[in-house]
Amino acid sequence: MSLDIAMNAWGWALLNFVWQGAVVGAVALLLLTLLRGAPARWRYAVCALSLLFCAGLPLAQWLDLASPGEGEFSAELQPLAEQMPALVTAWALGTALMLGRIGLGLAWVARARRRSTPASAEWQARLDALARRLGLRRAVSLRLLPELGGPIALGLLRPCVLLPAALLSRLPADLLEALLAHELAHVRRWDYLANLLQSAVEALLFFHPVVWWLSARMRAERELVADEISADLLGDSRCLALALHALSDLQARPQPQVALAARGGELLQRMERLLTPRPQATGWKLALPALLIAATSFVVQAGSRAAPDTPAAAGQAPTAATAQAATPPAAAPAQPLRLPVNAKHVVVVDDSTGKVLMSRDADTVVPIASLTKLLTAMVVLDAKLDPNEKLRITADDVDALKHSRSRVRVGTQMSRQAALEMALMESENRAAFALARTFPGGEAGFGKAMAAKIRALGLSRTSITDPTGLSPANTSTATEMAAITAAAARYGEIERITSVKKATVPVDGRTRELHNTNRLVGAKGWNIRVSKTGYTEEAGRCLAMRMMNGKRPVTVVLLDADGSAQRLRDAALIRNSLARTPT
Repeated sequence: MSLDIAMNAWGWALLNFVWQGAVVGAVALLLLTLLRGAPARWRYAVCALSLLFCAGLPLAQWLDLASPGEGEFSAELQPLAEQMPALVTAWALGTALMLGRIGLGLAWVARARRRSTPASAEWQARLDALARRLGLRRAVSLRLLPELGGPIALGLLRPCVLLPAALLSRLPADLLEALLAHELAHVRRWDYLANLLQSAVEALLFFHPVVWWLSARMRAERELVADEISADLLGDSRCLALALHALSDLQARPQPQVALAARGGELLQRMERLLTPRPQATGWKLALPALLIAATSFVVQAGSRAAPDTPAAAGQAPTAATAQAATPPAAAPAQPLRLPVNAKHVVVVDDSTGKVLMSRDADTVVPIASLTKLLTAMVVLDAKLDPNEKLRITADDVDALKHSRSRVRVGTQMSRQAALEMALMESENRAAFALARTFPGGEAGFGKAMAAKIRALGLSRTSITDPTGLSPANTSTATEMAAITAAAARYGEIERITSVKKATVPVDGRTRELHNTNRLVGAKGWNIRVSKTGYTEEAGRCLAMRMMNGKRPVTVVLLDADGSAQRLRDAALIRNSLARTPT
């Protein structure tokens, strides 16, 4: 086979893969949709087989096109033969760059392994015990690397789990064991090798978007499979969800793709799946008997209705009892959501109709923590103050009640607009105090404006004594918090600030990045328009938000949940139930 024929054949194989890859992607999408309620390992298998097809199709066609005689082959491809060398050369350059990317990742892995140190004998023994329970026959070492953001599994013949040393002191032992179990699940499944092969397919077929989509979906499903294995090992999926939530709170650095980390995939979706497992797809062997039973029951009931064994059938006048039985029952009114949420005080309101979709102890007066800042923002915006006016953080803005931590030092200068964004997005207490202190008339003037705002909103069970919510005297009910959230949604500035995942503001002449305290904002599948979280020991974990259920706005208020993971679980339960409920 001449070089020209081989190059032309490979060029044609690459061109044909453009439409072949699209077909493979369409079939994979259909299968993944049908299997969306099935175990994650099934969807992982679909992605893996699809990628295998993607890798095999160009090779098979290249062999087929290069097999005929040279004269026949050259004549067939003559119209485009002149373009094939340039096409193949461009492909080769792109593939070389992608392979170089893989090489850099492997170099990072080797360097990280050299720089790591063995973990203590106690933790190595815990890892060994987990490995035995998983049925692992290979020895897996546990090593420490300070700059990591989370545990990762590396290696083929000599696998190891790299662990940030800080996690040993910052995470409870049971949560850390849950993360280690997740990594051992990757080791048992040879996921490191699978990821390397997957990266090689990405490098060879880098030009096709279907390959990248399948690869990303395969990595997400891989994490779900490892989650399922580790949750079964631990016997408690909630423990793993709490571990993932704790890990997400740490400052993590991005790692190369070849490093399979517990932070992989969509973290919020993984936590949702662990805390609220989706119903598994019913197999046809179970569905068929159910259908037969239903059909038999229908036939029997239809026959019994047709039998002339009633007085009316014999020509007699129907009695009151038979007339009542013959009257079809009126359609039952739609019932509100009944969900096993953790929060002690809950209300869910369809804002387009005002209908309460769910309520639990929604009229009890309780502390609302930083949900207060929604009212604070409305009072500040109502005053129409200069947003560019410079505010200076003083000692008067320091929390003397709870001694809460702050990223803003005394003496820091920022605009009123920046202080508003920090108070709403990051729940920065010093920024909220500064907004009240610099209000016309000072704190006293702010207090009067707050009282007037509460009256204007018709809130009879809401009391606010400070602009932050640190005071347990800042109280309201879930019902009135829903009204407050609905009122906040009418402020375009509040909606703009609280509906984004992150933003930047100038502080002391430098740009500072802000992150929304509600991790659901910006997450896949969530369309949140207004959001505010809150926490104090007295109030528990609180959340007030307006989200879109299709095209209908819905306000959700959760007060006094036991923890951030439980608050997330409650919100996910409500959203999933709303999505399944016809409007």
